[in-house]
Amino acid sequence: MVRPILLLMILLAIGLTTSAQGDWWYEPDAEGLNTAAEDRRPLSERSFRERLTFGGNGAFQLGTITLIGGTPQVGYRVTDNMMVGLGGTYYYNRWKDIGYTEHLYGGSLWARRKLFARVFAHIESEHINIEAFGPLLPEAGRRWVDMLWVGGGYYQGVTDRLGAGITILYDINENSLNPFDNPTIRGGVSYGF
Repeated sequence: MVRPILLLMILLAIGLTTSAQGDWWYEPDAEGLNTAAEDRRPLSERSFRERLTFGGNGAFQLGTITLIGGTPQVGYRVTDNMMVGLGGTYYYNRWKDIGYTEHLYGGSLWARRKLFARVFAHIESEHINIEAFGPLLPEAGRRWVDMLWVGGGYYQGVTDRLGAGITILYDINENSLNPFDNPTIRGGVSYGF
């Protein structure tokens, strides 16, 4: 378990050489897109606000099982190839047939490192508060569950400020109370200034 963490931390910490021009997810020259309004300034010349990205994902399902929630995220571009951020989580679940309602909430800290054009490594420490019960628990009640997600993803820029991506993550803690699938697949949209 220590080896995957060490490998990912090394990948995130060292500089990787890439031939990409422009932002880490958006390469308009390869797409043949009109780039007249694109900001071509180096990252070092951009303000704090211009280095921020906002995004996340959401869920909405109605029926016998109701699921409403989402995970907003704020990121900061540290370098052309490295982004760090934090996120929040809230999900409301209701199972009509058994009359059970659940609220999940929490937060996360994460880092992304560009590996190749549009491909990135991702590490995330997520802490979720859940309603836990079952025969193996000493007592039922709310508990904080810690997950350490590692994985990677693919990000496609629509413009130099807007894009969408997919990430595949594995909880290396393998916490039995993890309310999500392991591995888990996430999709989302982000917007940067």
